[in-house]
Amino acid sequence: MKCTDFNNKLAELTDPEKIPEDMRQHISTCVACREVYEKDLMLMHFIDEEKSAKVSPFITTRILARINQPQQKPWFVKPALVSVMSAALIILGFASASILYSHPPESDATAIIASEYYFDNNPASQLEEIWLNSYQYE
Repeated sequence: MKCTDFNNKLAELTDPEKIPEDMRQHISTCVACREVYEKDLMLMHFIDEEKSAKVSPFITTRILARINQPQQKPWFVKPALVSVMSAALIILGFASASILYSHPPESDATAIIASEYYFDNNPASQLEEIWLNSYQYE
């Protein structure tokens, strides 16, 4: 028997445990077909176990009740509430900005930066002076 013939006959069987003698002889010599047969047996046993599992008699009722249950609409924020909340956030933003920037800038900090940059023989300031002086005479 060829492997294709074996597979075709195996697919036609209703009870894979009761196989004809020619198929038994083939699986005794062919390792690949024996593996296919064993996997087929395992599949059939698994299907039989699933069929025999007891299901709650009320599961159909619960599923149908869930299907027929009116769907709840998701909660949407009303447009007026969105406008009010947006205005409140804008006001809060302006208030926090005014609090943060209410202190006058320290003039000492500006003087310190200027003195460090221009008066301490900073190489960058020297380059700027050279550059400015070179365009003065053109």
